[in-house]
Amino acid sequence: MRKLHSLREHLVKSVPGIRGNPERLLTFIEDGAIAFQRGESLSHQYRIPVKIVLTDQSADIDTVMIPLLQWLSHYQPDLDPDEAVRFQAELLTDQSWDLAIEVTLTERVVARVNCATGMIESEHRIPEYPIETCPATHWQLHTKAPGSDEYEIAAEWDSPGE
Repeated sequence: MRKLHSLREHLVKSVPGIRGNPERLLTFIEDGAIAFQRGESLSHQYRIPVKIVLTDQSADIDTVMIPLLQWLSHYQPDLDPDEAVRFQAELLTDQSWDLAIEVTLTERVVARVNCATGMIESEHRIPEYPIETCPATHWQLHTKAPGSDEYEIAAEWDSPGE
Protein backbone atom coordinates (compact mmCIF):
# COMPACT_ATOMS: atom_id res chain seq x y z
CA MET A 1 0.00 0.00 0.00
CA ARG A 2 3.00 2.21 -0.49
CA LYS A 3 1.51 3.60 -3.69
CA LEU A 4 -1.50 4.87 -1.77
CA HIS A 5 0.80 6.61 0.71
CA SER A 6 2.70 8.18 -2.20
CA LEU A 7 -0.52 9.33 -3.89
CA ARG A 8 -1.85 10.78 -0.66
CA GLU A 9 1.42 12.64 -0.02
CA HIS A 10 1.34 14.06 -3.56
CA LEU A 11 -2.25 15.29 -3.18
CA VAL A 12 -1.50 16.87 0.21
CA LYS A 13 1.40 18.77 -1.36
CA SER A 14 -0.48 19.66 -4.56
CA VAL A 15 -4.11 20.51 -3.82
CA PRO A 16 -4.54 24.03 -2.40
CA GLY A 17 -7.39 23.25 0.03
CA ILE A 18 -5.60 20.15 1.35
CA ARG A 19 -2.04 21.47 1.68
CA GLY A 20 -2.71 23.21 5.01
CA ASN A 21 -5.57 20.89 6.04
CA PRO A 22 -4.61 17.24 5.38
CA GLU A 23 -7.52 16.09 7.56
CA ARG A 24 -9.78 17.10 4.64
CA LEU A 25 -8.27 14.26 2.58
CA LEU A 26 -9.68 10.86 3.48
CA THR A 27 -8.51 7.63 1.86
CA PHE A 28 -10.24 4.25 1.95
CA ILE A 29 -9.56 0.83 0.49
CA GLU A 30 -12.68 -1.15 -0.26
CA ASP A 31 -12.59 -4.78 -1.43
CA GLY A 32 -8.85 -5.04 -2.06
CA ALA A 33 -7.50 -8.22 -3.60
CA ILE A 34 -4.25 -10.11 -4.03
CA ALA A 35 -3.22 -11.87 -7.24
CA PHE A 36 -0.66 -14.67 -6.81
CA GLN A 37 0.55 -17.90 -8.39
CA ARG A 38 0.35 -21.26 -6.66
CA GLY A 39 3.64 -22.82 -5.75
CA GLU A 40 6.81 -21.98 -3.91
CA SER A 41 6.91 -18.30 -4.89
CA LEU A 42 5.21 -15.89 -2.53
CA SER A 43 5.41 -12.98 -4.97
CA HIS A 44 2.08 -11.30 -5.49
CA GLN A 45 0.32 -8.16 -6.63
CA TYR A 46 -2.01 -6.04 -4.55
CA ARG A 47 -5.07 -4.75 -6.38
CA ILE A 48 -6.16 -1.75 -4.40
CA PRO A 49 -9.49 -0.08 -5.20
CA VAL A 50 -9.01 3.29 -3.55
CA LYS A 51 -11.63 5.86 -2.64
CA ILE A 52 -10.24 9.33 -2.06
CA VAL A 53 -12.57 11.84 -0.43
CA LEU A 54 -11.81 15.55 -0.35
CA THR A 55 -14.10 17.53 1.91
CA ASP A 56 -15.19 21.16 1.84
CA GLN A 57 -13.29 22.19 -1.29
CA SER A 58 -13.71 25.59 -2.88
CA ALA A 59 -11.10 25.62 -5.65
CA ASP A 60 -11.63 24.56 -9.24
CA ILE A 61 -11.93 20.77 -9.66
CA ASP A 62 -8.89 20.91 -11.98
CA THR A 63 -6.75 21.71 -8.92
CA VAL A 64 -7.48 18.14 -7.80
CA MET A 65 -7.75 16.23 -11.07
CA ILE A 66 -4.65 17.53 -12.83
CA PRO A 67 -2.24 16.61 -9.98
CA LEU A 68 -4.04 13.24 -9.68
CA LEU A 69 -3.67 12.52 -13.39
CA GLN A 70 -0.03 13.60 -13.27
CA TRP A 71 0.66 11.14 -10.44
CA LEU A 72 -1.20 8.34 -12.24
CA SER A 73 0.81 9.02 -15.42
CA HIS A 74 3.98 8.75 -13.38
CA TYR A 75 3.18 5.66 -11.25
CA GLN A 76 0.20 3.86 -12.81
CA PRO A 77 0.29 4.48 -16.59
CA ASP A 78 -1.18 1.07 -17.41
CA LEU A 79 -4.69 2.08 -16.33
CA ASP A 80 -7.39 2.14 -19.01
CA PRO A 81 -7.79 5.88 -19.63
CA ASP A 82 -11.53 5.50 -20.26
CA GLU A 83 -12.14 3.80 -16.90
CA ALA A 84 -9.21 4.82 -14.68
CA VAL A 85 -10.85 7.53 -12.61
CA ARG A 86 -14.45 7.75 -11.46
CA PHE A 87 -15.83 10.45 -9.20
CA GLN A 88 -18.88 11.76 -7.41
CA ALA A 89 -19.41 15.20 -5.95
CA GLU A 90 -21.77 16.83 -3.52
CA LEU A 91 -22.28 20.55 -3.91
CA LEU A 92 -22.47 21.99 -0.40
CA THR A 93 -22.93 25.64 -1.36
CA ASP A 94 -22.37 27.78 -4.44
CA GLN A 95 -18.70 27.92 -3.48
CA SER A 96 -17.90 24.56 -1.85
CA TRP A 97 -18.17 20.86 -2.56
CA ASP A 98 -17.12 17.41 -1.39
CA LEU A 99 -15.51 15.09 -3.91
CA ALA A 100 -15.15 11.28 -3.89
CA ILE A 101 -12.70 9.80 -6.41
CA GLU A 102 -12.28 6.09 -7.17
CA VAL A 103 -9.19 4.61 -8.80
CA THR A 104 -7.69 1.11 -8.69
CA LEU A 105 -3.97 0.95 -7.97
CA THR A 106 -1.72 -2.08 -8.33
CA GLU A 107 1.42 -2.77 -6.36
CA ARG A 108 3.77 -5.65 -7.10
CA VAL A 109 5.61 -7.48 -4.34
CA VAL A 110 8.55 -9.78 -5.13
CA ALA A 111 9.06 -12.31 -2.34
CA ARG A 112 12.17 -14.49 -2.65
CA VAL A 113 11.98 -17.72 -0.68
CA ASN A 114 15.18 -19.40 0.49
CA CYS A 115 14.11 -22.87 1.59
CA ALA A 116 17.60 -23.75 2.92
CA THR A 117 17.73 -20.87 5.39
CA GLY A 118 14.03 -20.32 5.96
CA MET A 119 14.40 -16.69 4.94
CA ILE A 120 11.91 -14.76 2.82
CA GLU A 121 12.96 -11.44 1.30
CA SER A 122 10.07 -9.19 0.36
CA GLU A 123 10.40 -6.12 -1.87
CA HIS A 124 7.67 -3.77 -3.06
CA ARG A 125 8.29 -2.72 -6.64
CA ILE A 126 6.82 0.66 -7.47
CA PRO A 127 8.31 1.60 -10.81
CA GLU A 128 8.20 5.19 -11.93
CA TYR A 129 7.43 6.18 -15.50
CA PRO A 130 8.79 9.71 -15.75
CA ILE A 131 7.51 11.82 -18.59
CA GLU A 132 10.95 12.45 -20.08
CA THR A 133 9.84 14.88 -22.78
CA CYS A 134 8.95 17.38 -20.08
CA PRO A 135 11.91 18.30 -17.86
CA ALA A 136 9.99 20.64 -15.53
CA THR A 137 9.77 19.50 -11.91
CA HIS A 138 7.77 22.40 -10.48
CA TRP A 139 4.26 23.12 -11.77
CA GLN A 140 1.73 25.94 -11.68
CA LEU A 141 -1.87 25.42 -12.77
CA HIS A 142 -3.39 28.53 -14.33
CA THR A 143 -7.15 28.55 -14.93
CA LYS A 144 -9.43 30.96 -16.75
CA ALA A 145 -12.93 31.57 -15.45
CA PRO A 146 -15.85 31.73 -17.91
CA GLY A 147 -16.11 35.21 -19.33
CA SER A 148 -12.59 36.16 -18.24
CA ASP A 149 -9.74 37.00 -20.59
CA GLU A 150 -7.00 36.26 -18.06
CA TYR A 151 -5.60 33.09 -16.53
CA GLU A 152 -5.03 33.09 -12.77
CA ILE A 153 -2.80 30.78 -10.76
CA ALA A 154 -4.98 28.14 -9.07
CA ALA A 155 -2.42 25.67 -7.71
CA GLU A 156 1.30 25.01 -7.50
CA TRP A 157 3.26 21.80 -6.74
CA ASP A 158 6.34 19.70 -7.44
CA SER A 159 6.35 16.66 -9.74
CA PRO A 160 5.56 13.29 -8.15
CA GLY A 161 8.68 11.81 -6.62
CA GLU A 162 10.43 15.17 -6.23
